[in-house]
Amino acid sequence: MIVFHTILNNIFLGNIKNKKKKFLKNYISYNYNNFNYFNAKKVIINLFLIKKEIKNILLNKKKILFVSTKNFLREIVYKYARSLEQNYICNKWIGGILTNTKNYKKILNNSITLKKKRDMNFTKKEKNLFLKKEKKIEILYGGLKQMSSIPDLIIITDIKKEKIAINEAKRLKIKILALVDSDDNISGIDYIVPCNNNSINCVKIIFKILFSEVC
Repeated sequence: MIVFHTILNNIFLGNIKNKKKKFLKNYISYNYNNFNYFNAKKVIINLFLIKKEIKNILLNKKKILFVSTKNFLREIVYKYARSLEQNYICNKWIGGILTNTKNYKKILNNSITLKKKRDMNFTKKEKNLFLKKEKKIEILYGGLKQMSSIPDLIIITDIKKEKIAINEAKRLKIKILALVDSDDNISGIDYIVPCNNNSINCVKIIFKILFSEVC
């Protein structure tokens, strides 16, 4: 019983009940202590349908972009994006990453130039400056080095936090998969995983289910 309640709270607990926002009313099973709880059966069925879609995407050599700028989720996203050899943004979304790809590619090329300069005849102070700039570029754009074209799917862990990324993906008609809470507006989201996306354990479990057969 204790284990069941732990899983329940990790995955199926939604936000505080909000009568005005009913975007996920079909997934909410009941309300307890003023918190929404998702219908476990519906969530799990949906999760495994999405898992099948992801498997097809990867089997067809299509590309995924992971987006999660929440600090506590960074290592999880790094782990799966790198294991799958996919692209990722885990620090800050810079406007235009999808709609103006020339900009980030130019910046990544600049990083290569800076690296070369560190092996040339510059002062120690100048080399440290080059290194600092190179590290900044790596933090912001390092996960995009292999992204030669726009992705086929973008995976979001929080649609409230990644609004700019979602707007760019919608403009380019890129499929969006999102972990959503009970008060999230899911309009325009192609694949939803209703869950407690503020729980690191929840996201670990969700990702393990989605990618267990392909990592």
